[in-house]
Amino acid sequence: MNDPSENQVLTNWLNITNNSDNEIKSFLASFSFNHNSLNQFRLYGNEDNILGSGVSIAFNQSFFGWDTERSINNKKIEMKNNSSFPSYQFDKLKTNSDKIENNNDYSLHSLPLYRCLYFDPKTEYMSLAKRNKQSFYLEMCDEKKETAAIDDEWERYIDALNEEEKIKIIRKQLKEIKKLMEELLEDKELQKIPNLEQLLSLAVLPISCLIKHAAFEDEDECRMIYITHIGDENIVEPQDYQSANSLYVEYTNVENYIDNIYLGPQCKLPHKLWLQNHFKKKLQGKQIKLIKFEMPLR
Repeated sequence: MNDPSENQVLTNWLNITNNSDNEIKSFLASFSFNHNSLNQFRLYGNEDNILGSGVSIAFNQSFFGWDTERSINNKKIEMKNNSSFPSYQFDKLKTNSDKIENNNDYSLHSLPLYRCLYFDPKTEYMSLAKRNKQSFYLEMCDEKKETAAIDDEWERYIDALNEEEKIKIIRKQLKEIKKLMEELLEDKELQKIPNLEQLLSLAVLPISCLIKHAAFEDEDECRMIYITHIGDENIVEPQDYQSANSLYVEYTNVENYIDNIYLGPQCKLPHKLWLQNHFKKKLQGKQIKLIKFEMPLR
């Protein structure tokens, strides 16, 4: 991720200060709806500073899940933090969110995927991440479909997305959140809580992870998120303390979930040969298409 305003667009708009030292951390995995995009090949995966030298990996739907409760490890957060804050602070800011079942089988596998919302705090412009029309043409031209048929597929996709109605709902809810935050920040009783803004920023963290500045709209990003306490056993810590910024969480072995791999316009031939050989040995018969990007790179 190369956005310096990551997780700050919403909180800045709400006039809430983020605290980077907070023990509740968000782990994000970023994906794009446009899997064969020249702009993405320019920006990401470049090797030896050569533009377009990377690859784009397309995952099938079974890589992701539907259970939104898995995105937040409430059990770990509550267990670690109950002794950190006086109970009256939780009472003041109590929510009705559902809790993850209390069992020992909690797994990071099959986390749900969420669309990013692109938002300009100055103008309040909004849009949802989605596929672009060109991606339909790139995908379906190999199927020898007529342009009229591709246009029909695109229109069905846009109708099903119902973006205009969703934006109306999101805009209304964000304004309600902003009004509520203003009331909480001005409440004389709540102002006695020394870490009030920290608690409020945690309250909006799940949606804050999914709101990006409108300047990045053409990336059409979607995300898996996992919010947990820094003491979560699933967090992989570096052996070298100087690499502390590289904390991550293991998700799963990805190889069984790959459908296609798109090779950048300047991806080296040895990489293609390595991928062909690797998957033939590892997947024992399952075919993964390696597709060369053919649009010009200037």
